[in-house]
Amino acid sequence: MKLKRDTKAGIAGIIAVLLFLIETQNMTQRPNLIEPGPRMMPYVGLFLILISSVMLLIRGLKNRDEEKPYFPEGGIKKVIIGFSEVLLYGILLTLFGFLPTTPFAMFAFVNTLKGTEKVKWWQNALISIMVTLCLYAMFVLGFRIKLPAGILLR
Repeated sequence: MKLKRDTKAGIAGIIAVLLFLIETQNMTQRPNLIEPGPRMMPYVGLFLILISSVMLLIRGLKNRDEEKPYFPEGGIKKVIIGFSEVLLYGILLTLFGFLPTTPFAMFAFVNTLKGTEKVKWWQNALISIMVTLCLYAMFVLGFRIKLPAGILLR
């Protein structure tokens, strides 16, 4: 029996989460009874990865359809463009900081990842601003983590 891509990804995700949990069992942390704070973030991420991996595993086992190619026509080009956007975002983030660069980066990411879907420019702008504000609120207000201010705007 040949395993499908979803099944392989699900198994790999579950194994990765389990290995991380086993590896971090011997790490000691000072107790902080007031709030979980930033220390809880990796465990939230692990929980989401675990849930996603289980769902992928179930989907891979239940789906009997023929697997489509991993990269449709032009897919490699989109991956290269997306990777270039992430690199450029990292450079601009270092120079200008989180708030000035993230809405523009989100706008570019949505345009790259939308595929054949029609997304109006004003919807894309609204999505970009809302994602930026949500990320800012989550990290600065929720986790009390400072976001990059940028070298040029200090």
